[in-house]
Amino acid sequence: MQVLSAVVSLLEQSYMVTVSDIAGETGLEMPAVAQSLDALNPTYVDFRKTETGGDPTFWYVLKVTPEARRAVGQWPTAEGLIDRLAQAFADAAEREDDAEKHYQLRQAAGLLKDGVRDVAVKAAAAIVGSPAESG
Repeated sequence: MQVLSAVVSLLEQSYMVTVSDIAGETGLEMPAVAQSLDALNPTYVDFRKTETGGDPTFWYVLKVTPEARRAVGQWPTAEGLIDRLAQAFADAAEREDDAEKHYQLRQAAGLLKDGVRDVAVKAAAAIVGSPAESG
């Protein structure tokens, strides 16, 4: 998980990251980083090995998958997204002075928490690309 977290973080700053970049970020030796990336490829990372005679210094990760972002907490689950949205509506209702808007915001929060939560989770799953959990 340490290597994957470093890759996701470093890719926020660059279009690609090398094994040596990741080793520098994690403090791990380059062969260990390369071995980890091999294990993470292709489910979590797009790991590319260049012609370097086996030297992993310039092998690189071009991108990470949504699964990688979910694994390190950067990609929302459908359930988490709907829960956060419901809470945002509830919080907005608490700050709203207009009685009609306050009522509408409370209604929206209530629907997302209970009434239409299952439909909202399925819709969010289609958008964020994560399977909706039953529950």
